[in-house]
Amino acid sequence: MKRTTSFARFTAIAVVALALAGCANMTPQEQNRMTGQIVGGVTGAAIGSLFGGGSGRVIATGAGAVLGTVVGGEIGSRQ
Repeated sequence: MKRTTSFARFTAIAVVALALAGCANMTPQEQNRMTGQIVGGVTGAAIGSLFGGGSGRVIATGAGAVLGTVVGGEIGSRQ
């Protein structure tokens, strides 16, 4: 269990680092959209993980992440 948690943390840190590195040549509007997508995806996954149990929880977490990414991107692009 601890090994899985360490891998998940490492993966999350790597994804965030790559996303931030990709922002270097973006316009401010593109940066806002990407920030919205990241924040929305993480928030959606966190909220989705509160529902269901077993494989249902995994599906709810994934659906929350996808929906959060879409909504966060739209909100970020309007900033």
